This record gives sequence, C-alpha cells and structure tokens, in this order.
Amino acid sequence: MKTLLIACGNPLRGDDGIAHAVLAMLRRPADSRRVQQLTPESASDLAEFDCVIFLDADASVASCTIERAATADSFARLTHEASPAEIIHLARVLFHFSGDGFVCRIPAVDFSFREGLCPQAEAAALEAARQLEFFLLEQRAAAGE
Repeated sequence: MKTLLIACGNPLRGDDGIAHAVLAMLRRPADSRRVQQLTPESASDLAEFDCVIFLDADASVASCTIERAATADSFARLTHEASPAEIIHLARVLFHFSGDGFVCRIPAVDFSFREGLCPQAEAAALEAARQLEFFLLEQRAAAGE
C-alpha cells in the first residue's frame, strides 16, 4: 500500500507548522509533501497512491484526530487554495485516484509570527506522530503487507 502524507502549514507562523514537525518525528515515514496551503495542483500528486493523509493544525480540536476526509462532488472555486475534500475530488476526476483520503487534525494554539511550536503543540505533535505511526501500521496490516 502506497501512502502519501501531505503536511500543510507555515512553519514561520508558530503552531501552524505543526504538521511539518510531525512528519519529522515519524520513524518510518511514508512518501510525503510539505506545503504551506493546498492548491489544485496538489491533486496530481495523489494519482500514484492508495492512500493520502492530510496533516494540518487545527485550533478547534482538543486532541489529535485521524478521520476519513469529507467528500466533495465538485470544485466550485477557482482560487489558489483548496480543502482536502476538493483535492481528492480533483484527483479522482482528473487523475483517476481511487484510494482512500484521511485528515489528521492536530491541536494548535499559537499562530503568531515566529518559528517553533509552543509547549502544548510540542506535546500534541508527539501524540500525533504516535497516532500516525499506529494508523500507518494498521493500514499496512489491512493491506496484507
């Protein structure tokens, strides 16, 4: 099973870079991309993978969650930013992506202009890396690897 991890966020905005920190913590990382924001161009990256996981900071969650990505049945906006659901939709329509999509939401609190994570985000990043390692092992086991 080929898995792609896409870390979204700006490491120069404090905890907004938490997804990038989580990627660096993984012991056996899958293929990965690091972006500041999702753009329609990201859809082409998904075509060769069986699974994609979008990692992102989220001020509205109290703990790390990994959930199936929402579905979109269109790409309504012609802007240079997109949601995971829209990227997956584009990948399915334009590049025949048939894999699974997930979103890993990581708690974050401080988005000020600075490098590095606040102490709460450091702890959340460690927990997210632990959960992702476990999730990836489960995915591989389910695929018979």
